[in-house]
Amino acid sequence: MAGEGGVGKTSLIIRFCQNRFTEEYKPTLGADFAVKKVKIGDMEVTLQIWDLSGQERFEIMRKYYFKGASAGVLVFDVTRPETFLLINRWIEAFYKHSGGGFLVLVGNKIDLEDKRLVPPQAGEMITKWLNIPYFETSAKTGENVFDVFTFVAEKLLEKT
Repeated sequence: MAGEGGVGKTSLIIRFCQNRFTEEYKPTLGADFAVKKVKIGDMEVTLQIWDLSGQERFEIMRKYYFKGASAGVLVFDVTRPETFLLINRWIEAFYKHSGGGFLVLVGNKIDLEDKRLVPPQAGEMITKWLNIPYFETSAKTGENVFDVFTFVAEKLLEKT
């Protein structure tokens, strides 16, 4: 999971792994790690999820976390256009260092509809151009969160 600070990466992981949400914001320092098993048909896929800090001071370390990654989930905040505009640098870094993983783009915080500044069409446009999937989520309500990780698990299963 990668993206600018405060976009909800950690909250998405907590929602997915523990099915809960907290309003408290604590920036990730460097990186954090979670493991969750997902059942796809009669198969079980173990997802090892790295939660990378969006803070600029940890940028030098990101390439080591991207190295060998099978998938990347890039997150932006639909209420903060600057997080969407900076997504290209995350895409470039992932493709440069991952060695062939696939990407998924996620627009998070869709529960804040009255504060939304990035329309769904913006995410859809960039993902059509890059030929990657796009999801819109709310870590707070849980909307589409499990869909993102299930999609990733299914794609990983296809690759094996």
